[in-house]
Amino acid sequence: MRFLLRALIRSCFWLKVEEPAAGDWAELDLPQDKGCILMFNHTSLFDGFLMAAIMPSSLTRRCKSLMAAYTFKTPVLGEIFRLVGHEPVYFLKDDEGKFSVDKVRQAPVNDRIRQHVAGGGVLAFCPEGTVNRKDQTKCLPLRRGSFQLAVDLRLPIYGISALGQHRFWPWKGAPGHPATVRVKLYAVDAWNDMLEAGEGKGATATDVADLAQEAMQASVDALSARPLPPNDPESPGRKGR
Repeated sequence: MRFLLRALIRSCFWLKVEEPAAGDWAELDLPQDKGCILMFNHTSLFDGFLMAAIMPSSLTRRCKSLMAAYTFKTPVLGEIFRLVGHEPVYFLKDDEGKFSVDKVRQAPVNDRIRQHVAGGGVLAFCPEGTVNRKDQTKCLPLRRGSFQLAVDLRLPIYGISALGQHRFWPWKGAPGHPATVRVKLYAVDAWNDMLEAGEGKGATATDVADLAQEAMQASVDALSARPLPPNDPESPGRKGR
């Protein structure tokens, strides 16, 4: 799957992905002997494919992802999501900022996810809960409940932020537009340092979500400040702009 995604991305010569180098992954230093959370900002329907393509294969094998239940009804792709072990989120509504779930249907999913990370797996997901259809440089509020698992199991949190994929695959429209996707790895150091020091035992899911929000936004801000290549369609230096 990863090999195919990477081949497809590389075949799109009009798409440039500034993916992390091996040294960047080594510096992030994801735990190998315990579970953790890996979060992404959500700006495009391309996000899941992008993350699966740029993550090391050793990491993708440890990951389970959460995604809206309706995505599993997508022809072909839905079956692929099931085969690789992703799990559904049974939202009651698909309205931005409204994240109520069907608690009865979600309960067995939550149990499987808890067992996965407790056994050393990685939960990879987009805690914004929906695609950011407005200003992609400003992260949407993160779902507080998404971080209860981090509190209960004292899981460290890491992230991959990306900017530019919304131009390759807009919310409304087909994929395939010219774009440069900038990518950055980061850790939620404020929370992870608490865990390392044996602190934060009174933290709530809201507390951890706030720390994660700050870290995600700081990472996106850093990407936004990174200059685009001169030949990128959105570059200020490109002729005709």
